[in-house]
Amino acid sequence: MKTKNISLFIVLLITALLSSCNKADKGQGGNSRSAVTVKSQRLNDTSAFTMANGVRCTITADATIEYPVSDGNGVALDSLQRLFSAYVLESGDSLALKDAMRQVVTNSMHQYDFMAEPVSADEADEAPNAEQTTLKYATSTRITPVYNKNGVVTFERVDVVKKNDKVTSVTHRYYSFDVETQTYIDVNRLFREDAVADVCQLLKQQLLKQNNATGNEQLNDLGYFNVENITVSRNFYFDDKGVTWSYLPNELAVEAVGEPKITIPYSDLKDYLCDDSIIQRF
Repeated sequence: MKTKNISLFIVLLITALLSSCNKADKGQGGNSRSAVTVKSQRLNDTSAFTMANGVRCTITADATIEYPVSDGNGVALDSLQRLFSAYVLESGDSLALKDAMRQVVTNSMHQYDFMAEPVSADEADEAPNAEQTTLKYATSTRITPVYNKNGVVTFERVDVVKKNDKVTSVTHRYYSFDVETQTYIDVNRLFREDAVADVCQLLKQQLLKQNNATGNEQLNDLGYFNVENITVSRNFYFDDKGVTWSYLPNELAVEAVGEPKITIPYSDLKDYLCDDSIIQRF
């Protein structure tokens, strides 16, 4: 009898252990597992010159880039890295990932090429005052994943421009990828074509709600414009609650408003999804 009881105890113990392991495996996989693993790369460059009118100009650019290396199972993501280079780093298909990351800094430096152009004779004759003797321009780029599960990764790219240590421009851009198929996620991977207009109306209604406004006139007073033509743009990201669209400065509102963001809960979007919509994973 004792032997039977011991045997039964061992069987129950083994069953409990197996069940515990299965639960642990499920916890580490599925929704909770990171869609991709990333590595970080830091790059920078600087240049300085004196213009003909005596003004000294210093230009710096730096970038901190987190880029995809492998999926949750450790499989390399060569195709996804090429898409990352093309969309997030805004490079050509011919550039290797390392070169594309370096190109981000190079492009930032080139936007100030006009500063090195010869000045006019009138400008050269003008004596620079104390505030003009030095100009400092700095561009900073940061790229990080802001959503990384359910087989989807969204990268946020933040570009900040400063003049003499004062921020003059900030932009946020978002790029989402289906890790399972290693493809870029556009609006047509979310909604039916005939439903896009309805989603635009949802965006407009949510914008009114967020600003406690009853109509376009009130939004205009707050600095918004062209609200009637609001679009379901490509600049969106996912989180646990819904899809958020972000609009660049002067795209939906005056620069003083910044970058308006409009979040639509997944539950409000379910009637507009296309077949095999990425949103169904959430």
